[in-house]
Amino acid sequence: MATGHIRKRVGKNGAVSYQLIVESERDPLTGKRERSYKTVTGTKKQAEATLRKLIAEVENGDIVTASAVKLGDWLHEWLKLYLPNIESTTRVGYREKIDGYIIPKLGDIKLKSLNTPTIQAWVNELKDKEKLAPKTIRNAFLNLKAALDKAVILKMIPKNPCIGVELPKLKRYKAEIYSGNEISDLINAAECTDMYLPVLLEIAIGFRRGELLALKWSDIDFNARTVHVRENRVNGDGKVEIKAPKSAAGIRDITIGSNIVDELKKAHKQYLENKMKLGAGFTDSDLVICQKNGRPFAPDSMTQKWLRFTEKHGLKHIRFHDLRHTCATAMLEAGIDPKTVQSRLGHANISITMDVYGHCTKAMDKKAADKIDEIISERIAN
Repeated sequence: MATGHIRKRVGKNGAVSYQLIVESERDPLTGKRERSYKTVTGTKKQAEATLRKLIAEVENGDIVTASAVKLGDWLHEWLKLYLPNIESTTRVGYREKIDGYIIPKLGDIKLKSLNTPTIQAWVNELKDKEKLAPKTIRNAFLNLKAALDKAVILKMIPKNPCIGVELPKLKRYKAEIYSGNEISDLINAAECTDMYLPVLLEIAIGFRRGELLALKWSDIDFNARTVHVRENRVNGDGKVEIKAPKSAAGIRDITIGSNIVDELKKAHKQYLENKMKLGAGFTDSDLVICQKNGRPFAPDSMTQKWLRFTEKHGLKHIRFHDLRHTCATAMLEAGIDPKTVQSRLGHANISITMDVYGHCTKAMDKKAADKIDEIISERIAN
């Protein structure tokens, strides 16, 4: 409950004024009361009436007494107390942005002292000095803004100082992919190594990394030549977790060619041989992509494995995820319609496919124009 009192003041010229001091309820994080001050002239009775009005306004939330809690403390409290049910992968991302980019620069500033120019200077430093990508800066900023939005709702600050901050413009991401010849070089390099099956499946199917690492032998119907995508192995909050795919569209059945079926059969036979050979030392995970002892790969370890593989064989450096882009691009350039590509990739809607791979559809459009022109030329000639 807010309280207040009055101090009488007499100036050198004998003029009388009254200082009104209003104390808010105790801050839930610091345990302290925040004070606001106002000086009024007039009679003591008028000062008392003004004080009662100020106390009522504080109680009703019409006046916000800004909190002295530090931003870093509030960000951790916000994440823990007000976001208990977010996905663990989302929580990991929030914590990385908070602890990596926000707190080192702004964490010691009190909420009541945080202002728009300070946040703008922080954004500018991330861009100009830290050389962070615009998307990374935007994500960190949005985490900060969301936490301060909550502080406004809780009447810890009167307004969000993120309002008015200018962010660097986002740059459209262009995936690095392998061309047809580079795909051939990749497969040749992977042959007879433990990267052969992961590479084949990525080029043929275009899995997300977590989908590939969660794929089980029980998800493969050899007779129907179908792969069932049902799970996703991801980095959770301090541990690897098994979740559903990224969206409902990610749960899908994908038809595979006979060559991929044959390679999968060979790999399954090897899996069973390892199980027999290692006995109690084998973990029967049922995973298609696993270590020789059957244990799963952590998502990050597969990424590092891919990097070591490309460096060892002198292959062009692309991200492991870009093998998925390589698959999609190859399908579109082969004339497979975007709707089918969308379905096989597990995109939630066709706009995602068209947005990411629009450069492919432009090439397809040129081929169509050339084909139509060829048809028209034949008709004119006849």
